[in-house]
Amino acid sequence: MQALIVSNVLLWCLLIAMALVVVGLIRQIGVLHARIAPAGALMVDKGVAVNQPAPKLTAEDRQGRPVNVGYSGERAQMLFFLSPTCPICKSLLPAVRAIERSRDDLEVIYVSDGDMAEQDKIIADFKLERSHYVVDPQVGMTYQIGKLPYAVLIDREGTLKAKGLVNSREHLDSLFETEFLGAATLQDYLRGQAPHIHHPGDNLPTEKGSA
Repeated sequence: MQALIVSNVLLWCLLIAMALVVVGLIRQIGVLHARIAPAGALMVDKGVAVNQPAPKLTAEDRQGRPVNVGYSGERAQMLFFLSPTCPICKSLLPAVRAIERSRDDLEVIYVSDGDMAEQDKIIADFKLERSHYVVDPQVGMTYQIGKLPYAVLIDREGTLKAKGLVNSREHLDSLFETEFLGAATLQDYLRGQAPHIHHPGDNLPTEKGSA
């Protein structure tokens, strides 16, 4: 009987010790999470600066429809530069499509260059027939795009609000975060270079759906 009591006491002590260890680990994870800065889209310092008027041009999509880029309009624009031979571009297309479907105030324009047969295949694979898919090297040259995948966010007034390399859904979301925060990049905001101050009640732009 005494041995049973001792074993129960030891088990309870072990259980309490394990609970304390778990609490300590949770606290440590919270500390690490607070110290690690969120990763944002990497802005290559080329082309038009953020918060400056975006270059204006008109191109034609694969359906023969004219697409005006950089002009003021009823909706903001997101240019997503991709290539059919870029695996990361393809992995991000479901996330871009989710943003496109969920936001009536945003026009997503897919911009690419290269073999037309490959372009048509990626359009069919990702069901982009109704989207504006532009195959025109002039757009990339105008915006000085050197690496892919790359995204540019332009507001309704035709002002370039955010841009950068986007290798993940987190990078895509950071474009909208930096637009709201008024910074060129998320890293600039974290370094205290952003003039915008967050006020309670402000609403961040949201995207429904996920990759």
